[in-house]
Amino acid sequence: MNYRKRALTFDAQLAQLKDRGLSVRDEGQALHWLANVSYYRLSAYSLPFRHDDRFHPGTDFSDIVDLYVFDRRLRLLLLDAIERIEVASRTAVTYEISHALGAFGYADRSNFSPKFQHGRFLADVSKEEGRANETFVEHFRKKYTSEIHLPIWMVTELISFGALSQLYAHLSPQLRSRVAVRYHVHESVFANWLHALSYVRNVCAHHKRLWNRELAIRPMVPRNDRRWARLSIDNTRLAASLAVIAHLLQCVAPGSEWADRVAELFDAYPNVPRAAMGFKPGDDVRKVLGSFVS
Repeated sequence: MNYRKRALTFDAQLAQLKDRGLSVRDEGQALHWLANVSYYRLSAYSLPFRHDDRFHPGTDFSDIVDLYVFDRRLRLLLLDAIERIEVASRTAVTYEISHALGAFGYADRSNFSPKFQHGRFLADVSKEEGRANETFVEHFRKKYTSEIHLPIWMVTELISFGALSQLYAHLSPQLRSRVAVRYHVHESVFANWLHALSYVRNVCAHHKRLWNRELAIRPMVPRNDRRWARLSIDNTRLAASLAVIAHLLQCVAPGSEWADRVAELFDAYPNVPRAAMGFKPGDDVRKVLGSFVS
């Protein structure tokens, strides 16, 4: 079957939406959204409001926009929180590696699990160094011409969050535990959380739909933690990531009001389906997240 759809003008896009049963109270504003966000991107946010190509009676273009704006604001909140967690975890991993293995211990394959793709990691570090254009790298290379590798505290400033999570995951359990104790979870849980948050961070950074996404990398639920057992959070959906972030922020930024800001966003958009994010019927988002910061 060949693809035969043709590109439509913004006016034609709006006409097609109206033909499919969508109410449009403000056509000028709707055309503005189509011109600056795109029909295709907004179509993903129209799915809860239609069956096949027909919109549910009473659905207005503004309902789709509200869901899109909620998702955008939610992504920004997650990026803000994950940045703080990422910076703290980079610091912790760097500290423990440098004190246990030395400035260049990361370059020794024997310091890691046999499953770690160590050669690939070093190649990625070299690639990041080559395109970094960082003053600290230039200074080091000019002054220490006999060194092949950069010190670990420079490496962890260059690599991605995903690469950091893999570096941590393949350290010895003893070394991982020295990091994880800061966050009051088992080292295996923290390794999983770093991986899961790097995935969520990438979803947010690339402006992808987040609110009802089924997570490709699922946060591990800690065993023997009454907060998680009591809430029975679905770790396939976003609610679990929100809980993980709330927990970790309490460790790296005590007194943070991030959980309150998330709850305020949910309050501002009460019609957003919460079950699609993994919350149970009757869940109070403020109380759910508050249980991880009290």
